[in-house]
Amino acid sequence: MPTAKQTIESSPQYLTLTSFTNFQSTELTALSSLTSSITPTTPPYTISTYLETLWNSFLLLYNDTEFTWSQLPDLNIYIRDWYNFSPPFSQSSTPLPGLVFSKDEWINLNAFLATLTRTSLSAEIPKSPTDYSLYAIWSLRCLEVSPETLHTLDPADIQTAAVWIVTAKTEIYKLCKEGKEYEGNLARGGEGFSEKGWKGFSLERWAVWEDAFKRLLELENEKEDVEIGVIRLVRQATVVMRMVGASNP
Repeated sequence: MPTAKQTIESSPQYLTLTSFTNFQSTELTALSSLTSSITPTTPPYTISTYLETLWNSFLLLYNDTEFTWSQLPDLNIYIRDWYNFSPPFSQSSTPLPGLVFSKDEWINLNAFLATLTRTSLSAEIPKSPTDYSLYAIWSLRCLEVSPETLHTLDPADIQTAAVWIVTAKTEIYKLCKEGKEYEGNLARGGEGFSEKGWKGFSLERWAVWEDAFKRLLELENEKEDVEIGVIRLVRQATVVMRMVGASNP
């Protein structure tokens, strides 16, 4: 039976990256190869598995070559720019050309960030450049409203919040138990909890998110025209939050 390393080394993602880093292919060829497996109809689980293998391929190459993150383009800058153009935000603004996300693209981008964050935090990499846990708070903050206004949330925001929990549930809960905080108002509470003075993760905040998902699940079940994508992710988030909380008292 092949080892985990051997499995990664035989993956198309690793072989494509190796070819590129050895100057055997161009940027366009590598990019086309890495994205050709993902289509609009690819199931979310398949995308998540593919991206996780891709990220593990990056890590393996990083460990096996004289290569530092300082030599890579600063992904953080682009991610921060992209985050200003979520589908709900773009509806009321004039986005830059090329920065218009569909709902599915936005959810997939956040699934990618959640996967990077999960991998970085589970590996306990100090000051990892791919720890986007603050973005988890920014996504989950949409749930921090009064129960009476939950029904007004945009479906894209609900699904994005849920995908963070479903993808990085254990790591987010650990941050909540540790009470990780950020400077200034970066991690402030949502409009329904602004008086809390939150500066980061906390078990109190986790409880607010969990309660919001439970209420959203009830609201979705009461609708005549149910959005399958929304209710599926909300149900998953509700289940995993209960399981994580029960296994980590």
